[in-house]
Amino acid sequence: MIRFNDILEKVNPYLTSEDIAEVTKAYAYSAKVHAGQKRHSGEPYLTHPMEVTSILADIKLDKESIITGLLHDTIEDTLTSKEDITNIFGEEVCSLVDGVTKISKLKISSTFEKQAEDFRKLILATGKDIRVILVKLADRLHNIRTISYLPEERRKIFAKETVDLYAPLADRLGIYWIRTELEDRCFQVLKPNEYDEISKMFNSKKDEWEKYSFEIKNLLEAQLDKFNLESKVNTRFKNFYSIYRKMIKKNLDPDKVFDIKAFRIISKDIASCYAALGAVHSTWKPIPGRFKDYIALPKSNGYQSLHTTVIGPFGDKVEVQIRTEDMHEIAEYGVAAHWKYKIDSDERKKLIDLPESIKNIFETQTLSDPREFIDAIKDELITDFVYVFTPTGELKELPIDSSVIDFAYAIHTDLGNKCSGARVNGSIVPFSYKLKSGDAIEIITNKDREPSKDWLKYVVSSKAKSKIRNSIKNLSSKDSEKIGKEILGKKLANYGLNIDDPSTLEKLKNFSSENNFKNIESLFINYSLSKVNIVQILSYFNLGVKTKLEVKQKNYLNPNNAITVGGSSNIMVRMANCCGPIYGDEITGFITLGRGISIHRISCKQLLEVDSNRLVEALWDEKSNIKSSTSLRLYCNDKTGILSEVSNLLAQNESNIIKINAKKISSSKSSIYLEILVKNANHLKDIIKGLDSIPDVYSVERLLAPNSEFNLSQKNSRI
Repeated sequence: MIRFNDILEKVNPYLTSEDIAEVTKAYAYSAKVHAGQKRHSGEPYLTHPMEVTSILADIKLDKESIITGLLHDTIEDTLTSKEDITNIFGEEVCSLVDGVTKISKLKISSTFEKQAEDFRKLILATGKDIRVILVKLADRLHNIRTISYLPEERRKIFAKETVDLYAPLADRLGIYWIRTELEDRCFQVLKPNEYDEISKMFNSKKDEWEKYSFEIKNLLEAQLDKFNLESKVNTRFKNFYSIYRKMIKKNLDPDKVFDIKAFRIISKDIASCYAALGAVHSTWKPIPGRFKDYIALPKSNGYQSLHTTVIGPFGDKVEVQIRTEDMHEIAEYGVAAHWKYKIDSDERKKLIDLPESIKNIFETQTLSDPREFIDAIKDELITDFVYVFTPTGELKELPIDSSVIDFAYAIHTDLGNKCSGARVNGSIVPFSYKLKSGDAIEIITNKDREPSKDWLKYVVSSKAKSKIRNSIKNLSSKDSEKIGKEILGKKLANYGLNIDDPSTLEKLKNFSSENNFKNIESLFINYSLSKVNIVQILSYFNLGVKTKLEVKQKNYLNPNNAITVGGSSNIMVRMANCCGPIYGDEITGFITLGRGISIHRISCKQLLEVDSNRLVEALWDEKSNIKSSTSLRLYCNDKTGILSEVSNLLAQNESNIIKINAKKISSSKSSIYLEILVKNANHLKDIIKGLDSIPDVYSVERLLAPNSEFNLSQKNSRI
């Protein structure tokens, strides 16, 4: 178990005595407020913030970051307030702790929308201070190290989230060692058989490889000495997850992945790096196409190094990386390495620039569809890049497999919107052409051109996707106008009115003007979105049917007008059976055909397959006082009296049971299905927490719908 003295040993070399005094104060405070708390492992909870702080000390972050590591869970898990943190440790630390807290409170669920929404907030938090995400990565790393204490299903969800989102983020920030550890530990959880296969192979050949590496290392050092180069040679092994990815990509057996072993030369300066490259190539034959100069063309995260692969002395392939000491530190610690150079400067408080790939993510904040957002995040965090040139010779970095349309939008939105063709290296190419590093691109435009939906088949960058989709949506307003006119026309026809009749159109124009619509076209568009009540229109025509329609609406309206849609509470709504929303749930409205607005939970999987243009804002009226039914499934020990315990707890929480059913699922386990009446989402949360506290209950799930096969677990399991 980590000791506080271990942390002090790590920070002593670069923090002042005054800084260390503040760190010590933070440790004492954290120990006091976390006293008595335990982790799932049974260890004192204090071990977690200490381990996180130790990781932050490993990457030599500043005093404020170290203190944040010790305090990062205090607001969320203790009675500590933001005011307490500010008063004791200052506003800067409070801002960092609050940023980490906001991320930690976000539970990225199994549903797509929620995952996107949560990760949107995570990225926004990093925009305020990059140290927030560095602390969060350290927090995630220690949680992954102790993931074995979680239930199996929760482990897999947690690991998948980490390898998809956090490991790539660590990579884009250039923190290599955190990325590789996150990947390998998640790989062990998600693919245990494949992990074991690679592990066994590695262990069986480890002695052989170490002997081989020692021989190659000596040969490299001798060759560098011949050239009078002062350099250090290190051996490195590729991490297991990288081996697995290469196996899958190239359909190789583990022992055929040639660069599992590689060598790194650390030189004193850039000139020595290129001299070392010459020494290597003069000794062993380089493999064509396997040389990359990341010194002349650094990666977007600041990474610099020379990469080459040669035919070694024993006839096999050997990968060699060559870099300076400073480059090596940045390669290992990424953006965190910059703190070292600022620790004694006047710019200590100044944050470093974000990598370009992270900046690109912020352009996705205008995306309305959560699926678009999460796609954009993965586009920017996971893909590799190509390097191409503008007609003026300016270098541009784009995701791999980018098209000329991606390039056009990277230059300017108008250039993308008016793109009608392109020349690459002087030759006309189709939109499907995939850019290659070194290509020179010239975009051909046409002022009458408009983006096409087909363009989405050719683009991969988040910016291009976003701009194309937004343009298409603007164009689709004409379609909305047509649909609105058609639906309204059918409704008016029921009362003997022809919408194309000049007198009817004139009446609708007057209605539009009196109700602050820009024109009659705007009325049709808003009607298609259910932002205009048909009762208002019919009343304007003096048809005398308002009462009849209002009676019909009562079958649809939520009791007490508990929901407002588009700012109005007098809209026909009905609760969706697929997800069973209750008061307090995040909700949205879906425009149905002829059945008003159906209200769904924002997490409802059914929404993934619908046209996002038919979604409208829906909010609960805070003054409403209604009860709703919802469904729970409990997994528990098959014990006499368990139903009685469950019933008593529900009675204590003032919840009525509509239906209860128990089913034996093994010799010792049972499941209990419940339909209950609750006041709101907070009331349900209290009930779930109470049920979870029953000793023989080991899982409580809220079902999206009665007897639904897909569900969202509301049980909060902390690592």
